[in-house]
Amino acid sequence: MTREPGEVAREWQEADEAGDTERVGQLVRELTELVPDSFGAWFEAAMHSKARCEWTDAAERNRRAMALFSDQERQEFEGANPAAWNLGIAATALADWETARWAWSEYGIGMIEPGQGPIDQDFGLTPIRVNPDRPSLRHQVVPEYGDTEVVWCWRRSPAHAVISSVPLPESGHRFRDVVLHDGEPKGEREFGGRQLAVFDELARLQDSGLATWQAQVVGAETEDVHVLADLAGPAGLGVDNWSGIRVMCSDCSHGSPDAHDHAPAPTDAAMLGLAGSEAELRSCLDNWTAQRPHLTMSELTFLW
Repeated sequence: MTREPGEVAREWQEADEAGDTERVGQLVRELTELVPDSFGAWFEAAMHSKARCEWTDAAERNRRAMALFSDQERQEFEGANPAAWNLGIAATALADWETARWAWSEYGIGMIEPGQGPIDQDFGLTPIRVNPDRPSLRHQVVPEYGDTEVVWCWRRSPAHAVISSVPLPESGHRFRDVVLHDGEPKGEREFGGRQLAVFDELARLQDSGLATWQAQVVGAETEDVHVLADLAGPAGLGVDNWSGIRVMCSDCSHGSPDAHDHAPAPTDAAMLGLAGSEAELRSCLDNWTAQRPHLTMSELTFLW
């Protein structure tokens, strides 16, 4: 006996509120069968697939939702089709760059040209929270590679970025890992006098495999570390001043870092996080310290 869509929708809402992931998955599938011409049904089904990192299903369902996007929904969402955005995310996760390019264009991002090659454009520097400690979607499979950390990244498309800082080993991430991220801001960080939105990681797309090291340097000022970073960058090496990392509570991390006070970092020495091959790092550090006799550096220590 065929059920009424309203009945299924009510059951879906109850299961959603109760956190019954499996039941929600069954009901959103049933709803798309009962009302196959409903944008809302396909969009909610696609959101469930996105939360579960079921990217093939997410892509197919968002395509259906996009085709059903009516003038009424366009007005409701102020002209932007949210299914196009989520298709862009799913296609990026699948490395289906042709579809991703089309989806971003349909959403209204004009700087991405059609084509089949990977998207690798400069969308600026952005902070991303790896291993988010709070799910941003109901029923979400949250990445759990290690501890939560906000890292700086080179954003290469609206949905993926390359880690540009050197993450702490506890995060389970490395310099130049490629991460998939969501588009809803979850807090902010300051950079260059500007407030930048923090995005949450959805998945890691590529592990760079680059080794992470540390070195303690006495006498290093901020300018010294900047010079080292300038030397390391062209060589594809990572440099980060870990002594400046602020350990924050979850509430502070998801809002403004100035919301709470935290203990100051030690000031007698700089603890540097470094990434790359040992030989290249030693060569870079030797060049750096040769012109700076005021620096005293401890042994380069391999972390992972």
